Amino acid sequence: MTTQLQGQVAFITGGASGIGLALAHALGVRGMQVMIADIDESGMTGATGALAAQGIAADSVHCDVSDPASIAAAREATLRRFNAIHWLVNNAGVFSAGGAGDCSADQWQWAMNVNLMGVIRGVETFLPDLERHPQQACILNTASVAGHVAYANVLPYCTSKFAVVGYTESLHRQLAPRGMRVSVLCPGFVNTRIAETERYPQGGGAVSAPLADAVATGMSPDVVAECAVGEVLQGQLYVFTHPGTRDEVLGRFREIEAAFDRTQANPSIRSDADAQRPASREGTKRLHR
Repeated sequence: MTTQLQGQVAFITGGASGIGLALAHALGVRGMQVMIADIDESGMTGATGALAAQGIAADSVHCDVSDPASIAAAREATLRRFNAIHWLVNNAGVFSAGGAGDCSADQWQWAMNVNLMGVIRGVETFLPDLERHPQQACILNTASVAGHVAYANVLPYCTSKFAVVGYTESLHRQLAPRGMRVSVLCPGFVNTRIAETERYPQGGGAVSAPLADAVATGMSPDVVAECAVGEVLQGQLYVFTHPGTRDEVLGRFREIEAAFDRTQANPSIRSDADAQRPASREGTKRLHR
């Protein structure tokens, strides 16, 4: 299969397995050259071999997204190998369980450093390369449906994924006028190895078995990847892959809408002149520029 992506280059973090590897395949069969970036050395070797056996031009590079120097080195290796970068896929992520009062500072830092700062570091590192060809440039950040729905016993994970969604929304507003496509992938349970990354609060681990079962019976990464690539090519900001999560996601917005209705009916708010001014006044407009 060849498309307008023929000969372009994709850099994919967390690319040795799961959604990352499936995206590498989906892009590779469309004619892209793929650089798999991961901390799993043996996994990368097997992944690149499998891709090459299908005629996909692929290579791999060690990359720890929690380390700025590691990302910078991976970028240099990609440019030496392929001379350009057109797609940046910030897919690497980890799972951290626990509620308020359960998690150590180190656990919080680990989740935010990989899931959020790994995405931000990726964009800051690769943006100059993407800007050289804005009409072909795409950024796909992997979040989760947990970036839209708050689950009580996975605060570090939800917090980091909500932040990825917000970050990607703002990035989309910034880069879309330049012709660059920016999307956020928000799947439900997918049959990947993410349960192997799970960290628990001290003395915890209570969600381990349910998580492992849900992941093991989750959607195929290949289905997720095919959906995601199609949506990105259409310039869609949000990529949802699990229709069954629709009610949970929209339920949050129904609660927000109800909150605004209550605010509008509040006597103090109704009588306040500033509260009645539209949010699109000039000061807010400047924030979108």
